[in-house]
Order: sequence, then structure tokens, then C-alpha cells
Amino acid sequence: MIKLKDLLLEAKVAHTEKSMQWVYDDFIPMIPKTMKQIMGDTPITTFHNLNWFSIKKQLPKVIGKKKSISTYTTDTEGHLAIGGGVQTGGGVVLEVEGKVLVAGTEDLGSVPDETGRRWLHPNIFGKMLGMEELKGGAGGITFRKQLYKIDKKLEDMLWKYKTSLLVMPSDSAEEKARFPKYTGKQKAELIKRYIDASNKFLLKNKKKIRKTFEDNVNNPRTTKFMSKYGYNELLVYDVKIKDAYIVIDVIGDPNDYETTQKAIKDITKDLKPVVKGKIFTGFANGVKKFIKKRGGKV
Repeated sequence: MIKLKDLLLEAKVAHTEKSMQWVYDDFIPMIPKTMKQIMGDTPITTFHNLNWFSIKKQLPKVIGKKKSISTYTTDTEGHLAIGGGVQTGGGVVLEVEGKVLVAGTEDLGSVPDETGRRWLHPNIFGKMLGMEELKGGAGGITFRKQLYKIDKKLEDMLWKYKTSLLVMPSDSAEEKARFPKYTGKQKAELIKRYIDASNKFLLKNKKKIRKTFEDNVNNPRTTKFMSKYGYNELLVYDVKIKDAYIVIDVIGDPNDYETTQKAIKDITKDLKPVVKGKIFTGFANGVKKFIKKRGGKV
């Protein structure tokens, strides 16, 4: 169970609104501690493509942490299998070892909050698990009603919070008194209750989640509900980097040998502190071999 004191720090700063946004929109928080209870503690091998900037600025923040990263094991379109990225230009392919947070068959459309938690739309969750009641346009409402059954106080708290947002500065003092703005402490308690109830909902569906996610890990396939890209997205945490492949075609300049060599040297230097295995350098046509040799499908 998440503790209120763990959220009070968020309540003191403006970025708490990010967590509140996903609560407001009925998203499902996917918590490593809860997913560990569902999926166990066995790491899997996946792949993650990133650019040079991310190696220096972002990768160190997730190594061995509860923060998750987006990875894949299958790429049917070939974009990732030549070293490209989904949200960046790519250029470096990492062999990753991590623990499963979510295992899908396409772009999950997950969103992070200010603490590093990942939130998933009920429609996507329902589609993965075959839960028809969550797949339609009212999936968020259905999920929220499930939480109300778990926490009897949550409905009233959410209603009061959402109603308070409708009060305008020009409204009367009477209206403002009836629907006062939520304080940081109130928001923190609402987030806590929402996450705790969501965790209980996930644990209630433990068998179905585990079976679905294990199937998606062991028999990877791709669908295209959320994205035009044909890859399976697996969110993993407690990340370790095994091997890396630097893609010359992406990071280099075909007309400048010295610039290309300098880029390779600089990227290799940044990778060394985080890569436990070997760092390879090659062209885009060698990425598929790198992935296949380590269990991926391209």
C-alpha cells in the first residue's frame, strides 16, 4: 500500500497536477511493487533504441530503479530493426534486462507522471486482457466504478475535486465556499486512495494479468490499434544494460569520416559506465543479427 507521507512532497509543488490529471482521466497506475506480486521477480531480455542525448541525460536515471522504460522484442515493420527510434532518431540499440511492468503487443500509449509512475488507459488495458467492459468508450467510467466498490470514500472525494475545478474566480463567495479548491494535502490523499484502490483491482485480476503478460512475453506478436509501427511494447523496470550496438548509419556523417569516428568514440565513452557486456559498432543492416542473436524477432 502506498503511504500518504510518500505523496506529501508532491503536494508541495505544482507538478502534483500531473498525477491528478491521470486520476481525473481515469487512467490505471502500473506500480512495480504491485506488478512484482503479480508477475514475480524474474527478469526478461528486451531491446531499447535511443539517441546519444538520452544515453547521457536519461539512461542513468533508470538503471536499477523502479522507473520503467519502453522496450520491444518484435519489430515487423523494420524501423526499430535498423536502429531507429520511436520518439527519437535512435542510433544506439541496447540489449536490456528488466522486470515486466506491462507486456503488450503494440504501442501502449502509456504516460509517466512526475514520480516516474506509468499510467495506462483502461481501453488499452481492457483490449490486452480481453475485458470487454473496459474496451469501449465508457471504459474509464467502468474502471472508476470498480474503484468505488473498493474504496467507498473515493467517489465523494473525486466528485468534490472535479466540482471544485468548475468554480471560477468571478463566482460568488457563496459558490466558492460550497466548492473550495483542493489543498495539496487533499490532492495527495486522493492520489493515494486512487492508487491503493487501483492496486487492489489489479491484484483481484492477478491470474488474468499474469497469463496475458506471460503470453505476450513468451509468444511475442504485434497489433496496430494505437500505432502504425509494428512492434510490441514491453515496459520494464529495474533495468540493466547487457550489450549495446552503435549504428553508424544513424549517428555518423557519410561525408565526414573524422566526425563519424569522433561520434562513435564519444558514444562509446558514455556507454561504458552503464553497459555490463560488450559495445558493438556496425551498420544498420547488422542490427537484425544483433537482435536475433539475443532472442528478438525481426
